[in-house]
Amino acid sequence: MSRKAFTLIELLVVIAIIAILAAILFPVFAQAREKARQATCTSNMKNIANAWAMYAQDYDETGCPMWVKSNLNQGCFPVVDPNFRAPYTGTPWGQYWPDLIYPYVKSGRAANYDAQGRPISKGNRGVFTCPTGDALIPAVGGESGWGSLTYGMNQSYVNADPINPESAGNAAGGGPDFLCGQLPSCQGWGWGCAKGAQLARLTHPADSIVFMEGPVGLGPMFAECCSMDSYPGDRATILAKMAAAYPAEGGFPAGYHPNRPIKRAKTDPNFWVLEAGVLNEDGTTMPVERSNDRSLHPHNGGQNLIFADGHVKFQRDTFMRQHTASSE
Repeated sequence: MSRKAFTLIELLVVIAIIAILAAILFPVFAQAREKARQATCTSNMKNIANAWAMYAQDYDETGCPMWVKSNLNQGCFPVVDPNFRAPYTGTPWGQYWPDLIYPYVKSGRAANYDAQGRPISKGNRGVFTCPTGDALIPAVGGESGWGSLTYGMNQSYVNADPINPESAGNAAGGGPDFLCGQLPSCQGWGWGCAKGAQLARLTHPADSIVFMEGPVGLGPMFAECCSMDSYPGDRATILAKMAAAYPAEGGFPAGYHPNRPIKRAKTDPNFWVLEAGVLNEDGTTMPVERSNDRSLHPHNGGQNLIFADGHVKFQRDTFMRQHTASSE
């Protein structure tokens, strides 16, 4: 008795059905995997939120700053202790916020080091990187917070007040308070002495975003980087450019916006393109370098956010509520 074989048409139909099912199911599986990574990310950020709150309890109700130049003499190089390395980032001149809250989490290390203390490979970064976002960082990191974590402090709106910004010279909020005892000649990189947010002055903690997903520091710097000649020396010029993107509204000056969408930074295999803060995912270009939010949305088009009251929330389309020390 002869055995009937499949015809070519029948085989093609079966292959077509399998291809259709694969096209339907593979994106679903991918979303499910990303949902699992998002859950891990949420857990990481909850740990960070708790550590930030515990730090604030120990430091007179003040959250940790973006960074401190703790191993520099009045802010100047060379370093005081050549053997010093920050516990997480490995920074030789001071500490970033992950280093400051590290005693409360004791999790992770930015890099693995050789005998000379140079980073040679990524470390097990514990709670300080998102499983999705860490893949975007090609650099080993380990000497700077910028290349060693995927969560960032919202420095522009919580730690630096939009109405009374940290600035230098005779600008509003400037002078000794900005320099924090450091020499003006030592301020070539950075915002002087970054300060932590005083919890009592955050009058809307449930709406005040403290951490987002992205580089170590998030939110616009309102600067064309990174010296006293640029920030805040030509601050009026910078804000004039920003005013084109953010007109005066709600009692806030031109250049800021009291309640605006968080721009999604262009996700690029080169992490430093994201950090530059110019290109947005929607194709728009910001008028000033590092003036977008430098924010990742790695989880199916959304991101996790930490708010000042300690809760963590996933949002796809969100708004930056600029509740700061000058908010009513």
